[in-house]
Amino acid sequence: MGKSVENCDFCKLWLAPLLSVLLLLGVIEPFTGCRSPASSTPDGVLKSELKVKLTGKEVWVDFYLPRGVKKAPVMVVAHGFSRSRLNMAGWGGLLASNGFITAIPDLPAWADHDRNSRAISELLDRINSKTLVTEPEPIGAGALMGFSMGGLCTLLAAATNGQVRCWVGLDPVDAGQKGAAAAKGLRIPCAVLQAEPSRCNAKGNAKRMVAGLSGPLFALRVQHATHTDPEQPTDWLAELVCGKAEPKRHAIFERYALAVLKTVFFGDAPSLATLAAATNDVGVKDVSTRALKDFKY
Repeated sequence: MGKSVENCDFCKLWLAPLLSVLLLLGVIEPFTGCRSPASSTPDGVLKSELKVKLTGKEVWVDFYLPRGVKKAPVMVVAHGFSRSRLNMAGWGGLLASNGFITAIPDLPAWADHDRNSRAISELLDRINSKTLVTEPEPIGAGALMGFSMGGLCTLLAAATNGQVRCWVGLDPVDAGQKGAAAAKGLRIPCAVLQAEPSRCNAKGNAKRMVAGLSGPLFALRVQHATHTDPEQPTDWLAELVCGKAEPKRHAIFERYALAVLKTVFFGDAPSLATLAAATNDVGVKDVSTRALKDFKY
C-alpha cells in the first residue's frame, strides 16, 4: 500500500518563510508536513494502511490492532494543523499495545475543523460497524483523542457522535469559541493535557474548553512542556518554531492519557489511582479533577 510522502525541500524553501509571516500575523499552530522519523511498531501490534473515503475524499488511515484480543474499544487519533498521521504513529503503537483498536487518519481538510470533525466521526462509525476492522471485534463504542487542531476536531466530533465514551485533548487549540461551545454539551469523561502557554497553542486557550466541560473531568498542565511534546514523533521544524520536545515530558502525556482511557474502558484500578495521585506528581501542575469515580464506560 502507498504512503503519503512529504517533501522537506518544499518545507524549507516555501513553507518555512510562510510560517514566519504567519507567526508575525499571530496565526497559531505553525506546523508543517515535513517527513518525521518512522516509529517502530511494538510487539503484539499489527499495523496496516488503508485508503478510506471520508467526507467524500480518499485519505490514508493507519490501523494499529492489538493481537490476541477478541474484542476491543476503538480509538481515533487526530493530528495537528499541517501535520499528518505519521506524527501520531507513536500513539498508535502505544494505544494498541494497551488493548485499543487504534485508527489514525490523515485529516481531509487543511483547516476546515467542521469537515475534519465529520471525517473523524465517520471513521469511528465505520470501524464500529465492522466494515473496516473485524479482528479484534470493535465493541461498538470508543474514544477520540487529538493533538492541537486535532484536539478541537475530535472535541467537535465527540459532541455529536453518541458512540464516543471519552475525549482526550493533547494540548488542544480552540478556534474562536468553537471548542468552548462544543464542550458545554459533553457529559462523557474528558481529559485535557496541556503544555505551557505559548504562541503555538494560542497562549493555552484550551482553558476555555476546560471551563466549558461539565461532566467527569481530568485536566492538568505538564511542567515546562512545549507544544511539540505531545507528538510522537515530531520533527526539527516543529521544534524550531514551537520548542524542543523532551522524551520525559512526552512520557507524562502518555502516562495520564493511558490512565484515563484504561480507567474508562477497563475499570483499571491502578490507572484510577494514578489519576487520583496526580497532584503529587512534580512533573505536572494545575491539576483539576471532577467526579473521577464516574470515569467508566
